[in-house]
Amino acid sequence: MSINIPANILSLKGPRINKVEHDEERQRVLIHCNRDRCKKVIDPLTSQQGRVNQYIKREVRDVPLFGLPCVLIIELAQVWIGKNARRLEHCAFVDKGSRYTKRFCRLVSGLCRHMSIQAVSRHLNIRWETVKNMT
Repeated sequence: MSINIPANILSLKGPRINKVEHDEERQRVLIHCNRDRCKKVIDPLTSQQGRVNQYIKREVRDVPLFGLPCVLIIELAQVWIGKNARRLEHCAFVDKGSRYTKRFCRLVSGLCRHMSIQAVSRHLNIRWETVKNMT
């Protein structure tokens, strides 16, 4: 059985949601997102159109869904610019090099206003150093 989930529900701009599954072994929700192939590949630095070198999968932690940790598996295009020049395209909802979505960071920051860093790290099951770096 397949389900059709609008991207507006999860506030994801850009990728297409292919599959939502429950990983029973690790007790988390996995959301598989593919890149929308209709959109052109843009170089993040020069804002010019480029060619796709390859597609790269990336796991990013998002806000909990149904009381379980949520992981987005997103597909990003690697832009080929020229000889020995490749860059990963920009993703609107994830900062460069981050393993967490922007809204997950806002959730952590909001919880830290009312709870200790240790309590937030236990609640979200992440290291307290990570919580400290997000705030």
